Amino acid sequence: MFVGLLAALEGWYQMTLRELPALPTPPDATDLLPANVARVYWSLYEPGGSMTVKPMWPWTVAWTVTRILVSKPSRMEVPPGWTLADTVARYWRPEASHRTRWRERLTVGIWLTRHWTAEELLAFEAQRRQLGHGLRDLPEAARHYLGKEASDLTLAEAALLVTMNDDPRSRKHPECFIDRLQPIRDGRLRRMLMAGSLTPEEEAEARAWPVVLNLEPLARHPCPPP
Repeated sequence: MFVGLLAALEGWYQMTLRELPALPTPPDATDLLPANVARVYWSLYEPGGSMTVKPMWPWTVAWTVTRILVSKPSRMEVPPGWTLADTVARYWRPEASHRTRWRERLTVGIWLTRHWTAEELLAFEAQRRQLGHGLRDLPEAARHYLGKEASDLTLAEAALLVTMNDDPRSRKHPECFIDRLQPIRDGRLRRMLMAGSLTPEEEAEARAWPVVLNLEPLARHPCPPP
């Protein structure tokens, strides 16, 4: 019976996969995030520190659902990488007019865990993140706000860049609200420490790093009135 259930799950997955007009295209290698940026970005979606995506197979789905039903944990635990893969599947569209249904989203999420790496998922999702001032991606935001290439960012600067638009009040002009940025950055670093993705030494060093932004863009984008 259990084997039949697994076969039915895989059959449903394969059938839905064939119905999709297209599948996501992975980012180019040149679009992958630098190591420090990727570490911080991963922590937004996944509780574990290791950037690993566990493929979702029929038995993985069955085991996850069974464990939730039997043990009723206070927090739903899913395989590493699933939350990020599901987020990519939620916002991906095979066509501009296509509205993704829940079973298509689930199927694409499963497919992503089997075919994409953590680095590819992070790069794809990072392209969707709001950065203010019409900036298109994190490397461009690094040059705009910090005057540096993304590959040269320290861990503290990466945490600042990734979290500076978390506050909706300052999202359009984060450089105008520097006093709000450090608590948000430090909160992200603290959560990374608790998740095991930072050592205490790395967290302390990053929190000691001052919040300094490139102020040249202020001439082109004056701060809004208080």
